[in-house]
Amino acid sequence: MKTLQISVVLLTILLLGSCKSAVENKIALKDKTWKEGIVSEEFIFETAPYPSCHAATIAETTKGDLVASWFGGTNERDPDVGIWVSKRKNGKWTEGVEVANGIMKEGPRLPTWNPVLYQIPKGDLLLFYKIGPSPSTWWGMLLRSSDGGETWSKPEKLPNDFLGPIKNKPVLLSNGTLLSPSSIEGKGGWHLRMESTPDFGKTWIMGDTIGKKQDTINAISAIQPSILFHKKAKLQAIGRTRNRHLFSTFSNDNGKTWSALELLNLPNNNSGTDAVTMKNGEHALIYNHVLPYGDDPKGVRTPLNIAVSKDGVNWNASLVLEDSRIGQYSYPAIIQGSDGMLHCVYTWRRQRIKYVKIDPSKLVSFPIVNGVWPGPTKKIYQVAVCDWMILKRQKLGAFELAKTINSDGIELDMGGLGNRETFDSKLGDPVERQKFLDKSKETGVEISSIAMSGFYAQSFAERETVEKMVNDCIETMKNTNVQIAYLPLGTQCDLVKHPELRAKVIERLRWAGEQVNKIGGVIAVETSLDAAGDKKLLEEIGNRNIKISFNFANAVDNGRDISKELKTLGRDNIAQIHASTTDGVWLQNNKAVNLPEIKKTLDKMQWGGWLIIERSRDVNQVHDVKANYGANAAYLKKIFTN
Repeated sequence: MKTLQISVVLLTILLLGSCKSAVENKIALKDKTWKEGIVSEEFIFETAPYPSCHAATIAETTKGDLVASWFGGTNERDPDVGIWVSKRKNGKWTEGVEVANGIMKEGPRLPTWNPVLYQIPKGDLLLFYKIGPSPSTWWGMLLRSSDGGETWSKPEKLPNDFLGPIKNKPVLLSNGTLLSPSSIEGKGGWHLRMESTPDFGKTWIMGDTIGKKQDTINAISAIQPSILFHKKAKLQAIGRTRNRHLFSTFSNDNGKTWSALELLNLPNNNSGTDAVTMKNGEHALIYNHVLPYGDDPKGVRTPLNIAVSKDGVNWNASLVLEDSRIGQYSYPAIIQGSDGMLHCVYTWRRQRIKYVKIDPSKLVSFPIVNGVWPGPTKKIYQVAVCDWMILKRQKLGAFELAKTINSDGIELDMGGLGNRETFDSKLGDPVERQKFLDKSKETGVEISSIAMSGFYAQSFAERETVEKMVNDCIETMKNTNVQIAYLPLGTQCDLVKHPELRAKVIERLRWAGEQVNKIGGVIAVETSLDAAGDKKLLEEIGNRNIKISFNFANAVDNGRDISKELKTLGRDNIAQIHASTTDGVWLQNNKAVNLPEIKKTLDKMQWGGWLIIERSRDVNQVHDVKANYGANAAYLKKIFTN
């Protein structure tokens, strides 16, 4: 009897504990941060001997170590792109090592692509990858490691026509077969197929092409599947399409045959995804929850999200890993480790590979209804004003005035320059800086960017203390959690009038890009060049952390069409837009500014970000700050938020 009483007491305690835990984990949608469950996040590397990287993969070795791989080189498709590997030891990632490349015995070097790691239970670590000029002409390769990724075998070419797992990890079936989710691209379109090996890559069996028999009008173009496990030995494949939604297909015979492809009620931006079945039988999906604009099959690669599901069809929103308009976050991979944690890697702005560790028991999820991510919708466009132009340079009153004007943010200036060594800034003082941050929170007016307006009249190319000035600005960005710095090259560094300064400007901007890269920010440069000239300048700089601050005034003053200039420059080269012209009339009265057409252009480009009002003041009331900036803010919001 006593034993029974003790058992009842213990059971009651356990039940109460479970209830308490469930209550503690309950979060109202309005209170959700979309970061619940993240244990840690870090970059696998900060710098690399190549400018671009992509397509990460991850596996856990038999000893419990994590190994990651990706391809890196000048740019995707360039012949110097090789396969790199890093291993997590003693809480840190080792320096990346190139383990494979496309150097051929005969002929030119070729690019490598899409590494995929798989750990054989109590066996070798496999590394699949591709070599070839393009996805339609590449072929499959394989490396093996018997020591958990420390050393690797000589490359093995897969049998003709076999590609191996195309992007996402293979899975081990109950009959001992390794099933590789694969796909083909080429003149015949995109098609899925499954390749399998009963002996871990020594011999191969080709599966049927999935979706091949669909009619061409309603055909689903799909590639890069991930495989999920369901009850009663049922399998599901899920992944990328050109049809604006993720595909799904099921198999009841260990992947030999598959059902017709269907589209899930989850958006897809024509970018890679990955998924895993967890130990509790639920599924985790990592992907960009992005519905492309209009009928476009391709969308921006931000944000990066995680959703969970019990049936692989109905999904719940769990995490937002990344959400920034100044870069792309893509081509993820996800596994569940022996520790029960989810381990993810993905491309971070094509500059680094990021690793995130997640505790699935701490996830707080909400249903995705009709393909819409729950919670407030993030604004595509936001309107800001320059604090120095509303006569509030580095003054707390700028926030209240901006709120009165109905501006979403302010471009906060670093202060005057003159003959000083650096900017006359209050923001280097932690106490003063906190006042600005508190006022921003109090008013709801954000800091859109940190401006170095002193370079309007000072030479970025010739100023001796440029390095200190730029570093002071970057430190301010870091301490205010602002991603963009505004750098006008101004009159003294006009590259049209002073082309002799170009080499020095490029050299210094390249250096500045390296510095701001350390905090994950960008420097938005305004020049006197046209859009084609700006694009060429960025190519010569060769640093993704240097972008353009596009100014309506530059286009209008030189008789250029704003929409055409934006299209020429391209979405990924624009960090922010100074959406005003030289003083004269308000934006709504300026016949040279077709704002509805500009919005239409930016929508089609799928650009989003800050529209900053610098001028466009009515010369008849140029000193009336509220009237001028209020009218321009109202007109921008009327066009861009409707």
